[in-house]
Amino acid sequence: MTRSSGPRYGQFGLGVLLLVFLAAVALVNVVFRGARLDLTEAGLYTLSEGTQKVLDGIPEPVRLYFFISRGGLSDSPGLRAWADRVEDMLNEFEAHSDGRLDVSVIDPAPFSEDEDRAAAFGLQAVRLQISDDPLYFGVAGSNAVGDEEFIAFMDPQREQFLEYDLAKLVHSLSRTDEPVVGLVSSLPLTGGFDPMQTSVTEPWIITSQISDLFDLMDLDIIEDEIDDEVDVLLLVHPKGATPRQLYAFEQYLFRGGRALVFIDPLAEADPAAPPGGPMAGMPADRSSNLEFLLGHWGLEMPAETVVGDGRYALRVNEADGTLARHPAYIGVDLAETDSAEVVTAELDLVNLGFAGYLKVSEDAALEVTPLVRTSSDAGFLDPNLLAFTPDINSLWSGFNPQGEALTLAARLSGTVASAFPEGRPEAPEDEADGDEDDAANPFAEAVGEGGTPSLPEEELPEHIAEGEVQLIVVADTDLLSDRMWAQAQSLFGQRLVTAFASNGDFVVNALDQLAGSSDLMSLRGRAAFSRPFDRVDELRLEAEAQFRLTEDRLQQELVSTENRLAELQEARDDQFALSLTPEQEAELEKFTDERLRIRRELREVRRNLDASIQRLGAFLKVVNIGLIPLLIGVGGLAVALLRRRSRNGRGS
Repeated sequence: MTRSSGPRYGQFGLGVLLLVFLAAVALVNVVFRGARLDLTEAGLYTLSEGTQKVLDGIPEPVRLYFFISRGGLSDSPGLRAWADRVEDMLNEFEAHSDGRLDVSVIDPAPFSEDEDRAAAFGLQAVRLQISDDPLYFGVAGSNAVGDEEFIAFMDPQREQFLEYDLAKLVHSLSRTDEPVVGLVSSLPLTGGFDPMQTSVTEPWIITSQISDLFDLMDLDIIEDEIDDEVDVLLLVHPKGATPRQLYAFEQYLFRGGRALVFIDPLAEADPAAPPGGPMAGMPADRSSNLEFLLGHWGLEMPAETVVGDGRYALRVNEADGTLARHPAYIGVDLAETDSAEVVTAELDLVNLGFAGYLKVSEDAALEVTPLVRTSSDAGFLDPNLLAFTPDINSLWSGFNPQGEALTLAARLSGTVASAFPEGRPEAPEDEADGDEDDAANPFAEAVGEGGTPSLPEEELPEHIAEGEVQLIVVADTDLLSDRMWAQAQSLFGQRLVTAFASNGDFVVNALDQLAGSSDLMSLRGRAAFSRPFDRVDELRLEAEAQFRLTEDRLQQELVSTENRLAELQEARDDQFALSLTPEQEAELEKFTDERLRIRRELREVRRNLDASIQRLGAFLKVVNIGLIPLLIGVGGLAVALLRRRSRNGRGS
């Protein structure tokens, strides 16, 4: 009887299967190398299109260093999970950059060269109560020419802006030149001469702050063309802007320029104002508007309308020195808004004075995203009434809230056709006279006599019939003035600034975002990584509500029993006796029994809560741990049965 060769063939088959499996694994590692599947609900590990374009646009290699003190996180699960989240996002950046971005994770041990390196980059070490060692938790980077940028500490509170912060860091390292901000203003932001005081005035604090962070260029006025060297145009109070100037502004945006625009129905800081402010009498026209362009884009700042706010009204000094809430001075509390906008996300208070509002038409050609809004207690005020009414309290008598929030600042973005389909407007015939043109153009007159000479037609850029627009419009100019947000004092020859509002941060944030690429501007706040167990929270809230009801009932019965005992005590002839009467003893015993019963109910509520959470946890474990293997097993069994049936069919 010959020996069966079945087992030998079975062992051979297993060996072949093992080799096939190893070959398949190697093939998958090669073919699907770098492939990722993001199954999170909000796509936490999927890079936005804007971030991908920022990474694709890196011209020279960029190196990023993630300094994280792992030892200091051993007793902090929350920070440890956040560190993993940051590292995962950096790995996604590196994987998508196609070799243009190199990410290194460094654990700077105390008194090591890595710690010195982290400190040299400017990272800040913090100390946690759970560890004596300093904790480094920041990201630094350098580019090919030696420029360095860093995020001193990866704050978990900015979790929804993680992708934006890292993309901004990469974008900053990708460009070697400082962003250029071109200033065009009819307000004396850069200082000037005060005829009333016969002295030279200091530049506004906001101008100095911008100069510290950007390359600020004073452009005087817009005439025929805005230089493409300007990354962001800061346009403040464009009074009397001519069609030719508006055309130059539009074409600048179409060529990829960005703009931060401040317009105002009543600019208190306008040099045309008489001494004493808006309540000193009827002033000259102090309004500015880009109504021709705004109307073409689907936006409007209604003229001769000032916004007041019953909730956000600020206190100002009256003539007699007392304080009163003024409806036209608004302090918007941005901390109350859950905003995913990077410009306003971490700001607290923005103060505005005699502001207008932005109204969006239903068929707006651009996407309008509100950045700063009033409360629902906002209403409208007449600028003439503000000028002739010295009594602040009387302003409230005719104030009628509209019941809805009004937009004070907004971002405009999108593609739009030119508001000048015929091309560049013709220059006025009397332009060569200079003085007459300036007199008809307060905007030109305020920023420089004579304006800018017109260029020959052959040197003017070609007309663009349609283009992309990216700008931020603010319906107030007074928020830029010092008295609305900061105080400055001189100490040993240095100018020290103390800010009491976030106006400066708002302007800098807006310029910073506009100075980035359009891809960077497209990024918004993402969903948070840490997600609560909503159902568990609901169960806990239900149990706590039931617990409180039962506890309140116990307290009410306790008070009732005490009152009953007091009544029985007063009814006794011997009120000062220390012993209890039989009625009191019965009442006290009844309460004691009832208290024990209620306490049992409270314990039962707690037990039911724990049991509900445990049942929910067991269900989730079954689904997450057992369901997938079960489905795979059932699928494998089905495949095996089909193959067996197929073999039996061929054998028959």
